Amino acid sequence: MIKYSSYRKKSLFKTRGFDICCFLFVALIISIIALYFTNKDFAIELRQAQQPKPNLFYIGIDVSQTIKPGVLADFKDALILRLKNFTGEKKVSYHVSLFGSPGCGKEAIVDIVSTQSPEDPSSFSRRVEKRIKQISIARKVKGEEDTKPLTTPLFCFLEKILTERIGGRVIILSDLVNDDRGCQKQYSFPLKEITKFGINKEGQIIFFYPKPHFPGRYNTPDIYKKLISKQEDFIKEMRKLSSKGKGRVFFYYIPDNPQKRLPFLRSKLQNSIPATTFEVIWERVSKMIDTIICAVRG
Repeated sequence: MIKYSSYRKKSLFKTRGFDICCFLFVALIISIIALYFTNKDFAIELRQAQQPKPNLFYIGIDVSQTIKPGVLADFKDALILRLKNFTGEKKVSYHVSLFGSPGCGKEAIVDIVSTQSPEDPSSFSRRVEKRIKQISIARKVKGEEDTKPLTTPLFCFLEKILTERIGGRVIILSDLVNDDRGCQKQYSFPLKEITKFGINKEGQIIFFYPKPHFPGRYNTPDIYKKLISKQEDFIKEMRKLSSKGKGRVFFYYIPDNPQKRLPFLRSKLQNSIPATTFEVIWERVSKMIDTIICAVRG
C-alpha cells in the first residue's frame, strides 16, 4: 500500500510537470505570434531567419577626437581578428572607411580598405591588417587651436554610405554625435537615405558606441551633458524608425572598463560579421531575443 501511494505521488508529479511544460510551450507560441503581428522589428527578424549568409560588409570608423584612443585600439584588434576568419573565402568582400579626418563633409571621409577577402594569411597581413593597424585618432591641422576639436561628419557619412550600400551590412564605430560646425555645408539627419536603405530588409546598420570623450579644456560637465543628450536623441530617432519597420538598426554600447571592452567587442563583432554557419544561426537567434527584450521593455 505504501509503495502504491509513493508511485502515485511520483506519477502525479510527472503529470503536473508535463502539464506545466505544455502550458509554457503554448504560452511561448502565443507570445511569438502576438509579437509577430504587433512588433514590426520582431516580424522582420523572424522573416529574415532564412536570409543567406552575408558576404558584403562595410565598416565605418569614427577617428575624431571624441573617440578615446583605447576604444579605437580595441576595436581595431577585434576587427582584424574577425576579418581574418574570412581568409581564403573568395565570395566575401569588405570595405573599411574612416570619417572625422581633417576637412568638412566628404573630404573628411577616407577609404582605407576595399577588397575581396585575401586568399592567404600573408596577403591579409599586407593588404588588410597593416592598414587597419595604422588607423589613429585624427590630428588637428597645423595652425589650429589645440583645444578645437575636429568635425565629426556622422550625418554626411551615413548619407554617403547608405546611398551606396543598399542591402549591405553596415557596421559603424562612433559616439553618434554629429558635429560639422565651422563647415560651409552642414548636414541634417539623413532620414531619406535611412528610409530608402531600410526598404531592402537584407540591409542592417549596426552601431558600436562609447560615451563621448573630450580632451583638454572642452572636457566640462556642461559640454559632456550636451553630447550625451545628442547621443540619446540619435538613438531614439533611429529606434523609432526601426520600430516602424523602416530599417534594421542595432546598437551596442561599448563598456567603459578596459578589461571588459575587448572581449565585448570580439563577441558583438562575431554577431555582426558572422563567418561560420553556427555564427550565422546564433546571430539570427540573438537578434530575435534582443528584439523581444526591447519589446518587453517598451
